[in-house]
Amino acid sequence: MSLSDMSIRAKVLWTALGALLVVLGVATTLSLRYWEQEQLTLTGDHALMAVAAAQGPVEAALAHGQIGQVREELRTLVARPPAQGYRLVGSDGVVLLSSDHAEESRLRPGHPLPSPWDIPPEGEVLGGRGDATLSAVVAVTGVGGAGGRATLELVLSVKGIDDAIRRGRIYGFVLTALLCLAYAVVLGAMMEREVVIPMRRMRKGIARASAGEEGVRIGLTRKDEFGRLGASVDRLLEKDEQAVRLAATQQRALTEQAGFAEVGALAAQVAHEIKRPLAGIKSAMELITQEYAMSDAERRLLLRVEDELQHVDETIRDLLSLARPVGLNAQTLDLHAVINGALVRLSGLPGADRVSVERLYDPSVPPLVGDPARLEQAVLNLSVNAVEAMGEGGRLTITTRLAEGEVLVDVRDTGSGIAPENLERVFKPFVSTKPLGTGLGLPLVARVVAAHEGRITVESEVGRGTTFHIHLPVKPGGPKQGREA
Repeated sequence: MSLSDMSIRAKVLWTALGALLVVLGVATTLSLRYWEQEQLTLTGDHALMAVAAAQGPVEAALAHGQIGQVREELRTLVARPPAQGYRLVGSDGVVLLSSDHAEESRLRPGHPLPSPWDIPPEGEVLGGRGDATLSAVVAVTGVGGAGGRATLELVLSVKGIDDAIRRGRIYGFVLTALLCLAYAVVLGAMMEREVVIPMRRMRKGIARASAGEEGVRIGLTRKDEFGRLGASVDRLLEKDEQAVRLAATQQRALTEQAGFAEVGALAAQVAHEIKRPLAGIKSAMELITQEYAMSDAERRLLLRVEDELQHVDETIRDLLSLARPVGLNAQTLDLHAVINGALVRLSGLPGADRVSVERLYDPSVPPLVGDPARLEQAVLNLSVNAVEAMGEGGRLTITTRLAEGEVLVDVRDTGSGIAPENLERVFKPFVSTKPLGTGLGLPLVARVVAAHEGRITVESEVGRGTTFHIHLPVKPGGPKQGREA
């Protein structure tokens, strides 16, 4: 698997671990080398101090020919580690005295020492990193005559230092491995919390939204890059939902327009075929009422016939209203006064006395531009539907509020409610759940609201009531003007 095929978490973990290993490895190596060099330097300095301290007694003993005293001084010098041995080497390279008696009277093994005359007065350390031993040397006078010189060499073993360095290197590498492991755990946990979980949350949210679920939001409240990305995704999801709702609204509008076109053609024929006979029937009934004596039962029958004829006439009028463009007499209006006018008209209708009315008006609602008569009729139609849905009585609540550049009017009842399968069809012509309903009232309300560049939605729960939401825009210029119906 290539690096490009890995997840972000794996890429970050491997990259960070690799960088950490390199940094810690280099740092550990440099630290060990520095420490090793410091230990060698410190050991050499201590050796120089020791051999310089022995220089005077050795020269004094040699001046008096006390070789045994010289050996005793040098034996004391190498009694403690890391001292390994001593040598007194002549200027010709021959070993005069040595802790290893087999070397005496022979050339010094290994690399030759510098000339006694070339050694600094404070002495010198020979050897370094990689050598098995170190040598601290000083020049000794009075050997081989009055002006003769020899070299006093203190041999030091560096095996202890090498062993300590080796232990430190192993400890450093183990510590590096443990640090890398702890770093990987901490980094993995941080990546899981800070990167993987937000990414997984966004992926699931987008998948749910793609599957058609509404109201999906990522909801990241963080202030970092992922929080800003989540907020951007939320805005995109909201815009997508708005686009879907707009497309559905436009589709419904096209469907309703197609239905209105059919209604228009039908209304023209119905008006032509029915109005003249209807007028004749009304005239005949008036003549019968005036010319003939009738019993109370017969008069009640005629009154019922008149009511049915009036219903037919209203139905034809509604059909013609749907067929024509909604004309508006646009003017500045007080929405609350319009609603109050509709409620006054409602109070004189049958069944209104069984319903209590509650007004919840928002005083911040500004004046609107629209047709007060059309809006009053729309609110009245919704209120009449609410009263009819509460046959045994209930509560009608009308609420206004200002939200996001819109004025919302909610008409809520506590009636029987609308079945879920009918909610999407209530604004279509000829769809009614009432036995004697024509199914034209709510489409007319929807057309009036649309003419004011608004929209209407409905929520309902069977057995608990229905709420119609009217959304009216608040913007200059007013609604579109149309031809008077």
